[in-house]
Amino acid sequence: MAQMLLDENVPKSVREWLNKKGFSTIDVSEVNLKGAKDKVVAEYAQQNNLTVFTLDTDFAQIYHNLLKGKFGVIVVRAKPATPKNIIEVLDVAHRKVDLSKVQNRLVIVTKKRIRIIS
Repeated sequence: MAQMLLDENVPKSVREWLNKKGFSTIDVSEVNLKGAKDKVVAEYAQQNNLTVFTLDTDFAQIYHNLLKGKFGVIVVRAKPATPKNIIEVLDVAHRKVDLSKVQNRLVIVTKKRIRIIS
């Protein structure tokens, strides 16, 4: 299973949910990347075989423009982006797709749709 590098916009309760579901997570602050530019976080993920987990669509742009197929990104789009709504979106996605097997792909998850881009 790919480890997930959690962007700093991911609430603690979402990390706890991911861990309960069996995902291995690392927070950007644990690897001294708190406040780092998204490109730096993406490059770290690529170098360390991590999948970035974020609420930030900028990582989708980095994936498309710079590192396509070289690292994985899971973008969760929940409106509003409260921990409860994020977890609800993830719960639906988790039942439909094995999120642990999206390495080196871009996955955009909403309540009604899951897009997997390779």
